[in-house]
Amino acid sequence: MKKIFIITLIISVFVTSCESWLDVNTSPNSSTTAAPDDLFAYAATAYGANRAGGDNYMPIGFMNQAISTGGSFGWGYAEDRYDISPYSLGNTWKAYYSTSGNNLQLAIDIAEGMDPAANNSAAQAKILLAEMVYECTMIYGDMPYSQAWNDDYAYPEFDAQADILNGLIQDIDAAIEQIDPADPIRIIESDLFYKGDLDKWVRLANSIKLRIYMTMYDKDPSVADDIAALLNGDLIASADDNFLFPFFDEPQNENIKFKLFDRYANGQNLWIFANKNVFDFMAAYDDPRIPVYFDEGPEAAEGEFKAVETATEADATTSTISMYLYRPDAPEVIFSYSEMLFFLAEIHARGIGVAADLNTAARYFEEAVEQAMLFCEVPQADIDDFLASDLPDISTMSAEDALYEIHVQHWIDLMDRTLEGWVQSRRSGDAGNEVPNLQLPNGAPAGGIMRRWPYPDDELTGNINAPSALPQIYDKLWFDK
Repeated sequence: MKKIFIITLIISVFVTSCESWLDVNTSPNSSTTAAPDDLFAYAATAYGANRAGGDNYMPIGFMNQAISTGGSFGWGYAEDRYDISPYSLGNTWKAYYSTSGNNLQLAIDIAEGMDPAANNSAAQAKILLAEMVYECTMIYGDMPYSQAWNDDYAYPEFDAQADILNGLIQDIDAAIEQIDPADPIRIIESDLFYKGDLDKWVRLANSIKLRIYMTMYDKDPSVADDIAALLNGDLIASADDNFLFPFFDEPQNENIKFKLFDRYANGQNLWIFANKNVFDFMAAYDDPRIPVYFDEGPEAAEGEFKAVETATEADATTSTISMYLYRPDAPEVIFSYSEMLFFLAEIHARGIGVAADLNTAARYFEEAVEQAMLFCEVPQADIDDFLASDLPDISTMSAEDALYEIHVQHWIDLMDRTLEGWVQSRRSGDAGNEVPNLQLPNGAPAGGIMRRWPYPDDELTGNINAPSALPQIYDKLWFDK
């Protein structure tokens, strides 16, 4: 019952991006005796809801051209032309720092201050906090980190992204070292992800490290040895290890995207359309996920799917993102087995810390696509046909062409995980050679595609250590070679 109450509280706040929720973490912080479990659940729920809602999923997906607004026929021209709502900028920042980050740090401090210390609980909170800090720096770039959540610093300084990423590796290592499987004290019922399974938390922690290193690699190739060392370690090894935030097909606990359409569009997706940057790749391969990802437009013929370009008017024949993806109990996917397999395929295709081996890369690549399709409940017979007839055999290609195909399939897999898709598209190649090769949308400000979000006004005005020289939205982050 505790789980249901917490989810209901947060979902009621996150359904749309039209409201500010600056004080939603007042209640947990008001008690100096709050249990780490409750703080963890509250932080996790706020985090999962923000990722899935109108302040994170939708604006990132529109501006990164994974989904389309359809112009005035649908959501309306705004985010696809890089006009991100100040509510989205501020609410997402506060979700990472105040609602989720601060409560996780409180959980860590309380857990470590107990007698005896609840080290497993602290480690679970540290791993989740590390993932959230990683996501935040992928959106905003430099940010408070080393001085964040510390009462000694009223105005925390902004750390450089490279320092943040290296610091996160150290934080994760410390969390792994802290885990003691023999200690029964851990977060279980309030652990909405793994129900206290510490083996899965260790695999997740190592996998987050690999993700961070892969993000860093093109800017800092010295991490290749660290990547190689992880290949012999304990990583996400099956779909059972998927890191998911759960939603439920029951009142007030449904997926945030479902609730948006249920509340304002009678349960229909009227506003979010197929983007050609995803659909055209899928159509070229006759991908069996097309009817899973998309619904036909209301005036389209049965089985007729059509996408629209970014910042372009849709019409009644344009395909919408499917209500299957927006079903009430669709989980929010944070790290999947298929993502791990795509990383492994890329590592072996590029020879990152290991000898380049396209045969090994091809095995991981094929399994990654199969796992991605299984997660979408594509029938096994259709998957087998696709793998046998349509998926390119990258073992016969040049390393460059093989890497391109890996990036294409990785991008398709991440269509509905817009934050991970944004990171992947930026790290997939030099500007002009990324997958996909995004173009500046019609009506967007000149300068280049959007590569970072601006800092929210509240942070700029409230923190005297905020940068005075502000980056432009088209400026690359440190990792973005």
